[in-house]
Amino acid sequence: MGTTTQKTFCRICEAQCGLQVTTENNRVLNIAPNPDHVSSRGYACIKGLKMGDFAGNPDRLTRPLKKVDGSFQPIPWEQALTEIGDRLKAIHEQHGGESIAAYIGNPIAFSMWPTTLMTGFLKAFDADKLFTPGTQDCANKFAGAERMFGSASDQVFPDIDHTRLLIVVGSNPVISKMSFICLPHAMDRVADIEQRGGKVYWVNPRFTESAKRCGEHIPIRPDTDVFFFLGFLHEMIARNAVDQERVQRYMEGYEALAAAARPWTPERVEAVTRIPAERLRDIVTQYVEADGAAIYSSTGVNQGRFGLLAFWLQEAINAISGNLDRRGGVIAGKGVIAKPPAPGQVKRSRIADVPYVNSTVPGGILADEILNPGPGKVRAMLNMSGNPLLTCAGSERLAAAFSDLELFVCLDIVRNETAEYADYILPGLHALERADIPFYFFTVMGLMPDRSFSYTDSVLSPPGDARDEGLILRQLCRAAGRPLGGSRPLQWLSNLGEWLNRTPLAKSGMTLDRLFFSLLMRSGKISGIRAMRKHPDGILLTPNQPGDYLGQRVNTPSGKVQLAPPDLIARLDSLETTFNEELEGAPSLKLIQKRERFSHNTWAHNVTAFVKGERNTNYLYIHPQDAAAHQLTQDSIARVSANGKYIDVPVKFDDSMMPGAVAVPHGWGHQRADGLSVARQTNGANINVIMPDGPGSIEPLSGMSHMNGVVVTVSPVPPDMN
Repeated sequence: MGTTTQKTFCRICEAQCGLQVTTENNRVLNIAPNPDHVSSRGYACIKGLKMGDFAGNPDRLTRPLKKVDGSFQPIPWEQALTEIGDRLKAIHEQHGGESIAAYIGNPIAFSMWPTTLMTGFLKAFDADKLFTPGTQDCANKFAGAERMFGSASDQVFPDIDHTRLLIVVGSNPVISKMSFICLPHAMDRVADIEQRGGKVYWVNPRFTESAKRCGEHIPIRPDTDVFFFLGFLHEMIARNAVDQERVQRYMEGYEALAAAARPWTPERVEAVTRIPAERLRDIVTQYVEADGAAIYSSTGVNQGRFGLLAFWLQEAINAISGNLDRRGGVIAGKGVIAKPPAPGQVKRSRIADVPYVNSTVPGGILADEILNPGPGKVRAMLNMSGNPLLTCAGSERLAAAFSDLELFVCLDIVRNETAEYADYILPGLHALERADIPFYFFTVMGLMPDRSFSYTDSVLSPPGDARDEGLILRQLCRAAGRPLGGSRPLQWLSNLGEWLNRTPLAKSGMTLDRLFFSLLMRSGKISGIRAMRKHPDGILLTPNQPGDYLGQRVNTPSGKVQLAPPDLIARLDSLETTFNEELEGAPSLKLIQKRERFSHNTWAHNVTAFVKGERNTNYLYIHPQDAAAHQLTQDSIARVSANGKYIDVPVKFDDSMMPGAVAVPHGWGHQRADGLSVARQTNGANINVIMPDGPGSIEPLSGMSHMNGVVVTVSPVPPDMN
């Protein structure tokens, strides 16, 4: 095979940037940004440009593995499928569908086909326990949208290219882009707000890289965001800066919302947020006077104890100010295909009685769902491209839980820490090896300022015996005698698809996954795959139109935005206790989880370029003032302790940290990863070891884990213990 260059798009994060991939003999030679892509227009981050290093990694799995006497041995596909299918069938027959669960990790979550098929796999067994990283980073937004707008899929986002004022809380786009929004060139577009005479505020415990580029930094004590929003709401209502006509016409619950905010004056919340009352008032003034304003928050807020309340209050402010569904405010985009109907009766978890959010179960109770005996105990689990042992809190309990499973199957491209506990590991595909369309956030939810659509064929062929995850799941259903999606016609179609893949018809590219994409595209009145192949840079769709959401597309029973969901109003009662605890704990240090340019959760550390030199570990980032108070010196080893556990990490002085706040990047701790030859040589520590875990640690209405703003102690580690 000669050298070829093919256009595709990245599937690492929401930006989904256009790429040009040059290959030779099924090997990536180079990846460059695609300057002609309709959305990204020549933008791509370092992780997207290194995708080839993941696809061609020396540790890449190419054959099914079975654990025999404690070690993994290659076995044929037929044996793997038969044995796994038989065990799934037996467990299902004896314990029912509640005994079978699945976990989907982020490396594959941005691909439509395998994630859709996992839903069909679970349904085949009458199972509904799906765990994802969502309750580690964003489930509060889904839970908030369900209550306010009637559907988890009804997410609004800043009209970033037209707003005159943007308040960004707990986000750092220079490093991590902007979650829930397809926004390549994020910082250029944020900086443009100032260029056209507007203002940008960054509310964050760190003077972040983004705040250093533009706008004004507002330091805030970690995990006090809910009080910031309450003080903001109080001040806005106190000065009558509410669009009452819009509220009366399109919203319900304003009086209850106003009553909830009444006790929280800017002076009162200053005591815990450490934002001076007059500065908060000035921000409110700028917000209410702007001709189009938006508040946006991300992971730094989501992972706090009250991420759901904070998100609700944020969107209530956007709504009652008149900025919801307005040019320059926050808008509700339109997807390419219709959103599925909201579920009727909301299911609740066996452990902690937490409502399922966006049809998923909290990761914070994953260990408990496996370890706790009784009806519904999880006995078999599929883990697809995930590493919950490192990404979820409570690694020790999770290790015990995975060891307790009667059947544990991992589908992945490498053998990570979680896969070490598997009975079987099945080799799947890298994103470059599968055809794809933009994932659920865009195709269904429409979370893109520039409405566009792309299709990509695969760029590489799978190595060895690696298989499409969708095919693996379909074959496991057949092996277990359970029809995909609980539908015999669907399983028949799946079987037919496999047969067709072995015929000359497969050369035309019309495999089952492409048929799925084609049907979705045609349902959204987009040309079929053959036509889309003529547009490798993607196509632009009809632009979003502010003013078409309120009174027309809100999915609540009344068709009106719910400003005061009863369970959220009731949860506000607990804030008095939290407020007093914050006052009493004022001298304590609080931990945040800093993101890094050359890292991405747990799975970027097996590429040498990302862990060179000082990047081979994570650090405790601490203000020099706090370091001196705790007898820490630059580059010494610090012990960071919480919840009766600790980790040891080297110290980095960082005057961008707010005094009283420290940071340790997450995703590290690979020393026991026998299947990751590069990552296991790194020295980082897993911060999630010390995070609170178990039923009492999660937010009760969203299932979110508490992973930001955790109170910690730090101390030097004696040299003889380093």
